[in-house]
Amino acid sequence: MYKSEEILKPDDSDLAIRGHAGDRKALEELFGRHEKGLYSFVNRLVGGVADPADVYQDVVTRAIENLGRFNPKLSFGTWLFTLAANHCKNILRSREQRGKFHMPSMKRRSDDSEEDILESAPDRAPGPDRKTESAEFVDALERELRNLPRLQREVFVLREFSDFSFKEIAAILKIPEATARSRMFLAVEHLRVRLRAFSGAAPASSARPERAQ
Repeated sequence: MYKSEEILKPDDSDLAIRGHAGDRKALEELFGRHEKGLYSFVNRLVGGVADPADVYQDVVTRAIENLGRFNPKLSFGTWLFTLAANHCKNILRSREQRGKFHMPSMKRRSDDSEEDILESAPDRAPGPDRKTESAEFVDALERELRNLPRLQREVFVLREFSDFSFKEIAAILKIPEATARSRMFLAVEHLRVRLRAFSGAAPASSARPERAQ
């Protein structure tokens, strides 16, 4: 038999309404639900350029200040990540304009392999003899994510680390769904090439561009 508190657990929209009305506990629960995913998204977009903790706090503060603009009939997660994506874009564009930060160009060499290293490993959880390799792969993946052009990186992070559908990503970034899919393809293609040395050692869950909506 289910506990009453589980049955009556409020959804994000209810918490947002209560939070906007001044309920601090509702705000804590609401943003607590999205804390891990939101921080991961911010960190992978602006890490190395700005302090992710500061940017994350800025996003939360802006979200709280603008809760009155949130439509309870829509997804709070989509609304929150839209705000976060816009804020991160502004930060990156500002750094680029000031000449303090430039995304490196990612041109593929003619001798690069076509091997799909992101989907080649059968094991989702590697055994003890592959823990070091997997840790090295994760480190390399994080580095290469920062080398991706911003437009590709934000799609990849939303898809793979925040698990949004392409339809949701299109709404968050305000782009056609086909464009989101195209950017995801280019991001995965780049990572396939750059991380080919880890073929057979990468967790199979590292990228899932073909999964169903």
